[in-house]
Amino acid sequence: MPSFDLIIKGGHVIDAANNVDSLMDVGVAGRVVGAVEANIPESQGRRVIDATGMWVTPGLIDIHAHCTGFSGAMFPEEMCFPYGVTTMVDCGGSGWRTFDAFNRDVIQKSAVRVFALLNIVGQGMEGDVEQDIDDMDAELTAAKIRQRSDILVGVKVAHFGGRGWESIDRGVEAARLSGSFCLVDQNSKPTRPFDEMLERLRPGDGTTHCFGYGKPMIGNDGKVKQSYIDARARGVKFDVGHGNNSFSFSMAKPALDQGFPPDTISTDMHRMSLHTSRAQMTEVMSKFLAMGMPMQEVIARSTWEPAKWINHTEIGTLTPGASADISVLEFQDRPSGLSDSGPTGYRIMQADGRLINQLTIKDGVVKFDYDGLSKDDWSATPETDLDIP
Repeated sequence: MPSFDLIIKGGHVIDAANNVDSLMDVGVAGRVVGAVEANIPESQGRRVIDATGMWVTPGLIDIHAHCTGFSGAMFPEEMCFPYGVTTMVDCGGSGWRTFDAFNRDVIQKSAVRVFALLNIVGQGMEGDVEQDIDDMDAELTAAKIRQRSDILVGVKVAHFGGRGWESIDRGVEAARLSGSFCLVDQNSKPTRPFDEMLERLRPGDGTTHCFGYGKPMIGNDGKVKQSYIDARARGVKFDVGHGNNSFSFSMAKPALDQGFPPDTISTDMHRMSLHTSRAQMTEVMSKFLAMGMPMQEVIARSTWEPAKWINHTEIGTLTPGASADISVLEFQDRPSGLSDSGPTGYRIMQADGRLINQLTIKDGVVKFDYDGLSKDDWSATPETDLDIP
């Protein structure tokens, strides 16, 4: 009897959790990873997939995407599985008032593993409500996170236009009360300079859109600002959150060249960013490859690093016994133009190629198969009676 339902053979496996970076085979047994070994005999698998020349990774984790809370939100399946993502974090679309409906209407109906950051605003991200200071309740936000800690992993603060620090201070407090972290999306204002905002964040908190043109990490001298360096030294984290308006090569490339990479790679995917700046997970990863980040680091920041940040280290790994969430990625070696986002005018970086997702496996089940790697050839179509009246 075969030991595995599926064997992925001949691919280059990268699993940062276990320091695996070599040609290996991956055996899937039911819903879990059965083995990661140098040469698993094909006879041990009910089905064998040839991944020669491809990268085999844990299912990608998009720590910043949107599947509720505003008109641009997308259902998890359409924004995740085609791009190798098996786990996403909805980034603040719901608040403590609206989370239960979000859970009922989206999370429970999705085959994607969905976690969420809870907006500090009780009503979530529904337009002008994010300006309602009276609805920024740290204790009620923390209480909901503690109640649903199986799904809720932290607090999101975003888009507040007021003069003061109410949203950030209450978000950080909610994270402290719930034993989680706070992720901030906030532009600088004369009354709220960015360096002071970073000082308000605790170790484990973070800021997203870290390479945004409107949140310039790079100063006029061309160097990463000292406030960012100091914040990272204290344990503050930096997330990409590419989106339609929040990523510029002019910020990211010099930061990488100066040894300041992001902690996590994420998309901020929604309907507009899907088509304009092409903020899909594999495309955003391709941009970091084009800027010189090694493949091993790109994959680590798209799998194991976000898993650790959200405190779900049961995912983002190919450890035997872990859920069989697996992505098979192909680097298409052809001239490619990779776009940044709106405020720069969608500037292009020319690259030697880009990553595409060939195969997405979630809990041992193939959910997306670009070139039919897991499927039989049409010539083996079963015969049937075609003389149907």
